[in-house]
Amino acid sequence: MPRFVTGGAVAALALAACAFAGAASAQSYDRLVVFGDSLSDNGNLYLATGGATPPSPPYFQGRFSSGPVWTELLGFNAANFTGSVSGSINYAFGGSRTDASTTPPPGMLAQLGAYTGRGGRFGQGDLVTVLGGANDIFQTLALAGASSAPLAYMNTVTNTASSNVNTLVNAVAGAGAGTILVANLPKLSLTPQFRSPAGAPAAGLADAAAGNFNSTLLTKLNATAAAQPGSNIILMDLFRIGDVIAANPADFGFTNVTDKCFTGTSVCASPDTYFYFDDVHPTAAGHRAIARLATDYLYYADIGAQATLAGETAFRHREDALDAASEAFSGRQDWTRGVSLTGSAMVDSADYDARGVVGDASSDGWGGRIALEAGPSEAMRVGLAGTARVSDVESQTLTFEVESFGLDLYAGWRAPSGVFVNGVVGVARDNIDDMKRITSLAPIVHTAETTAVSTGARLQAGTWFDMGGVALSPRAALTWTSSQVDGYFEQGLAAQYAYQDRDLKALSGEVALRAEADLGGFALFAEGGYRDALDDSSDPLRVGLHNNPAQVLEREIDDPFGGQVLASAGLEGEVGPVRVTVGYRGRFGDHADSHMGGVQLRLPL
Repeated sequence: MPRFVTGGAVAALALAACAFAGAASAQSYDRLVVFGDSLSDNGNLYLATGGATPPSPPYFQGRFSSGPVWTELLGFNAANFTGSVSGSINYAFGGSRTDASTTPPPGMLAQLGAYTGRGGRFGQGDLVTVLGGANDIFQTLALAGASSAPLAYMNTVTNTASSNVNTLVNAVAGAGAGTILVANLPKLSLTPQFRSPAGAPAAGLADAAAGNFNSTLLTKLNATAAAQPGSNIILMDLFRIGDVIAANPADFGFTNVTDKCFTGTSVCASPDTYFYFDDVHPTAAGHRAIARLATDYLYYADIGAQATLAGETAFRHREDALDAASEAFSGRQDWTRGVSLTGSAMVDSADYDARGVVGDASSDGWGGRIALEAGPSEAMRVGLAGTARVSDVESQTLTFEVESFGLDLYAGWRAPSGVFVNGVVGVARDNIDDMKRITSLAPIVHTAETTAVSTGARLQAGTWFDMGGVALSPRAALTWTSSQVDGYFEQGLAAQYAYQDRDLKALSGEVALRAEADLGGFALFAEGGYRDALDDSSDPLRVGLHNNPAQVLEREIDDPFGGQVLASAGLEGEVGPVRVTVGYRGRFGDHADSHMGGVQLRLPL
C-alpha cells in the first residue's frame, strides 16, 4: 500500500491523490530509503554503539532529538540499518560525513554501499531522502580557522561534500529510484552552537561554507537531473526557512529559537516550545516543521493542481459572456429598426466539488455589461458588447481574484416564421491577481499573479411556436471557448511552485427549450436545457519547482462542470421607454453548480 505524507488540510489533498503511471509522474510512494546524518537518524548510531550514543534519555529512543525525526513523519515505518532491504529502511547515522569512509559512523557513500551490498535495490515507487554535509563542515572548521585562507579551505571541503552528495544521488537515480528528495544545509549561524560566545567567531565562516555547499550542490543536481530523466530529483531548501522561523517563532508554535532545550545537564520544561534540543539538533517540534516543509516539496504537482481553478474561472467568464450575447437575439420580442443601448449588472456564485487531487472550492463575483445594438431591418440585428467581471475564488489552500474584461461582436437573423440564427465571437483579458497559497508549512503563504487571454465563438439556432398566450422555442447551440493562462511561479519561502503555460479549450453542444408567457405588459420566461463537451482538448496542468532540478509533472484535470443542466427564469417588460429584465441563470453540473442573477435595462436611442 503506498504511503503518503500527512499534515493538515494540505496533506488531505495529497492523500486524495491516486497513483499516476510513469517513473517520475507519481507522487505516491511505495517505500522510503534514507541516507544522511543525525538529522535523519532514527536510532542507528544508538543501535551500533550499544545504546551509548546518544544517551537516552534525555534523547528520545536513540534519536538526536526529543522525539521522532522528520524522516519518520513521512508516513513510513522505516527499519534501522539492520532491517530488511526490501522494505522501508533508514541508513542515516549521527556524525556521518558525506564520504565513503567505513569507520563508524559510516559516510553517506558508505551507507549506500552497505545498502546495495546487502542486496538493496531501487524502484520507481521508491522515495529516497538524502540530507548531509554539515559534519563535513563541523569537523574542519577549526582547521580552516587556523589556515591562512579559511574561506578557500572551507570551499574545498564543501565542494568535495557537495560532489559526494551528488555522486550518491546520481547512483541512486541510475539504479532506478523514482523520486529523490535532497535537502541542502540550513543556516548554521542560527543554531545555539554558533550563537554561544565560544562558537560565535566561527558563525560567519560556517554560513559561508553552507552557502557554498548549497550553491554547488544545486548546480551539480541540475546536471544530474538532466542526465537522469527517469528520476525526479527534488531539492528541499532548508537554508531559506531558518530566517523566517527565527524572525516569527510564535507563528510556528515556538517561544524560543535561540537557546537549546537540553543544556547537557538538564532538559527544559516544555521541549516543544523550543526549536533546538541541543547545540545543533531540532526538537521533535522542529522536526515536525521540517516534515511539513517536505510535504510541500513531495506533493507539488498534487497540491499545485488547485491552480486549475484560475483558468477555469476565466473560462466560465467567457462562456457566460457568449451566452449573454446569444440570449440578446433569441428572445420572443419582435425586432424593430433602430439602435438601442443596454446596460446590465449581475452577481454570481459557484461551488466546486472535489475532483481527485483538486479540492472543493467556492466563488463569488459581480460584473457589468454594456451593449450597443442596431437593427437595419426587422430581420437583422448586430451588437457590440463590453463586459467586466470580478470573481473571488477560495479553496482549501488557494485564494485568488479573477478580473475579466471582454469584448463581443454578435449578429442575428430572424425569419417571419420564427426561425432564428445568431452568432457571437469574443475575446477577454483576464487578470488573475492576489493569488495566495497556504503552504504545508503554515503560516507561510506564497503569492503569485498571472494573466490569461480568453476567446470564444457561439452559434445558436432555433424557432418560435405561438401556443395561445404561451410561446415555445426549442433551440440548439455550439460553443467553442479557450482560456490561455500564462505560466508563472510563486513568491515565498517554502516550495516555490512553477506553473507552465496552459490552454483550456473545449467545444460544447447544448439543447434547450424556452417558454415565454404574456402577462399583460410583462412577459415571464423560463428555459431549461443541457450542455456537455463534445471535444475537450484542454492541456493538462503542468507544475514544477522554481530554480529546482525537480521535473515538471502533469495532472489531467476533469472538467469542473462536466455535463450541465441549464436553467433560467425571469420577468421583463416596459417601464416607460426602458425595457427592464430581471433574471436568474443556473448551471448544475457533475462537479460544480453556478448561479447568476441580474438586472438589464434596454433604452432605444
